[in-house]
Amino acid sequence: MQVQPLEARILSILKDWYPITVEELRDELGVSKVALERALKALMVKGIVQLEPLSDKTYIRLLMPEVVFEVPSKDKARKRPPPKDRSWEDAIMYT
Repeated sequence: MQVQPLEARILSILKDWYPITVEELRDELGVSKVALERALKALMVKGIVQLEPLSDKTYIRLLMPEVVFEVPSKDKARKRPPPKDRSWEDAIMYT
């Protein structure tokens, strides 16, 4: 399953640290509330996590602890062609 880098960080923390609240996770990651909510929503849509609101805290539950995830590489998207052989440009032209 492909996930974004922040989602991958969330999953690796959830595999090691349970139970964890949304606030604890946000402090651990050092990201904004909006960024964390967006990533958690994406993981909920994929069926990987579930939020469990209690009276004063919201816990994150990992539904698929055996999930294997893949982070898309930026190198593949920006792969450049190899440089052209321009060694002939330095040669002296004789006429």
